[in-house]
Amino acid sequence: MAKQVRTVYGSALFAAAHDSGRLSEVREQAEVIVHVLQENSDFLRLLTHPEITLPEKQGMVNEVFGGTADPLILGIIDTLLEKEHGSELEYVLERFIDQALEEERIGVAFVTSAAELTDDQKERIRQKLLDTTEYTSMRVKYSVDPGLIGGLVIQLGDRVVDSSISSKLSTMKHSLEAGL
Repeated sequence: MAKQVRTVYGSALFAAAHDSGRLSEVREQAEVIVHVLQENSDFLRLLTHPEITLPEKQGMVNEVFGGTADPLILGIIDTLLEKEHGSELEYVLERFIDQALEEERIGVAFVTSAAELTDDQKERIRQKLLDTTEYTSMRVKYSVDPGLIGGLVIQLGDRVVDSSISSKLSTMKHSLEAGL
């Protein structure tokens, strides 16, 4: 049910923003709201609290986002609250953001390395990702996992390239075990 809510409402927001010609602007605002929700978990708890009335919840949303958020975003928030799907708000907006980024040809990659990468290494990775995809822009989020020993794990959408030493060692171990 939750996945269906995310898909239906996220796609509805995408269609409305796209059709109105405000996709980039609405996406940027949605990204800010997701950040606010992630940094202030108590706010989302208030929006889903059963003892707080719908008009009170709507008032809180207008107080926090009313002066800055696009009416399309306010409308989807209002609808989610009315249908008692407020707990899905962050995920609905993330679904919309993913669709908008894809439409705008902005890739989002997650790169994990065994050690901190230099700025030059990060730029070469970003450029290589741009050169090997059809994206016109690339957002890369870096993290460090010393357990990789060496190499990289790169995730772009549902694709994963694992060139880590730990992965290669694991593969080698399984091959050796299978041969015994």
